[in-house]
Amino acid sequence: MAQRKIQQEMDKTFKKVAEGIQAFEGIYDKIQQTTNASQKEKLEDALKREIKKLQRHRDQIKTWAAGNEVKDKKPLLEQRKAIETVCAAWEEPRSSRSG
Repeated sequence: MAQRKIQQEMDKTFKKVAEGIQAFEGIYDKIQQTTNASQKEKLEDALKREIKKLQRHRDQIKTWAAGNEVKDKKPLLEQRKAIETVCAAWEEPRSSRSG
């Protein structure tokens, strides 16, 4: 029974991760296209909030991956890698801007 509950939680989290990545990409594209500084700042704030959400999901995924309740850890690792790839995409241009 506990296994089923964990699987349901994982499925919910995976769905939220997919939605979060999609939202991130949409906001990121808008940032790339806008020339208005105040609009860009608002979008960057929204992007930071989205990254925070994804990082919370990543932390939950890491917890599941470290535990013994989940036998097949491959989906967990794939989700974690997807989140880290998105976060890296945001960090890379930021570091070149602030340098």
